Amino acid sequence: MAVNRPITARSEPILTWTLGLLALVPFLAGCYVAIAFNGNIADRTLEWLVVYASTIVSFIGGVQWGLQIAEKQARLVGMSAAVCPALIAWVGVMLGVMWGQTWSFALVLSALVVAWLADENGGRQGWVPGYFLTLRRTLTVIVAACLAVVGGAALFG
Repeated sequence: MAVNRPITARSEPILTWTLGLLALVPFLAGCYVAIAFNGNIADRTLEWLVVYASTIVSFIGGVQWGLQIAEKQARLVGMSAAVCPALIAWVGVMLGVMWGQTWSFALVLSALVVAWLADENGGRQGWVPGYFLTLRRTLTVIVAACLAVVGGAALFG
């Protein structure tokens, strides 16, 4: 069956790009909702996007762990750095609950950038494939823009 076919060096970038682009759907939907409803529910939209972005940041950390282990380049600093963005995002979600969306939005966006910088470092260290860095840059820019649009609508109306 085609679903169980092994991923090859040729198909891996295609699959990675396809799944990465599909992961953008909630962010793009959030932008649509924030704009289409004139910011009336942008604060709620920002809440669910922040939680989803936190999940994505955690996933990225897991990918970083896997890449380092697969390349036999796992080091304490690299493995620890892969966990930091998820912890920053978690604090962001908790602060959003306690003190409002400004803190939440800022910390989760920061966590996303820190995770991207860790991938850039992985590219320099040789444990991140080149096509993956291009994908990460593209996805990070789109996600950051979506968060900025929804955050702007929620915070500034």
